Amino acid sequence: MGRVHDVSRHVDAGASQAEVNGENMSSAETRTPTRRFKVHVWRSLMEVHAGVLAELERELTTLHGLTLNEFDTLVNIPRDGIRPGELAHRVILSQSAVSRLVDRLERRGYVVREEAADDSRGVMVRVTPEGRAVLHPAIRTNATVVERAFADWLTPDELDVLDGAFARILARQLVS
Repeated sequence: MGRVHDVSRHVDAGASQAEVNGENMSSAETRTPTRRFKVHVWRSLMEVHAGVLAELERELTTLHGLTLNEFDTLVNIPRDGIRPGELAHRVILSQSAVSRLVDRLERRGYVVREEAADDSRGVMVRVTPEGRAVLHPAIRTNATVVERAFADWLTPDELDVLDGAFARILARQLVS
């Protein structure tokens, strides 16, 4: 399934063989990854991410006529709508990029802009029934691709480890 690594090649050269083998030490103490290995893992993560995104883009475009950015935008609009600025934050695009994307989705009939009920100058973006009709099967395609191209290659324990690690990193980013 995944690549098998000889951990001893990626630990600090100062670690004893007993430390490398994990003898009489907790797993956290058994190794100190080298900077090179850390960068290697990061690069591998980026390559996996790029591969999954490319597969998602192909399938969403082929099966539903949506780009990945269009799908991401539609899936991040709550049922009761969202302000464009908040949508830009959710999809991690600039305000102007979201505006152009919403324009495109509006021309296709997938979203509408409406006056915000609590602010006559504000605008809310809502998904139309036509947009939901495209979005719901696209959500299933997204899940299928994520499973096939990523999650099914990992054991349940590996998924748990990644979930915990990513949650810890994301929590730190929210504090920063």
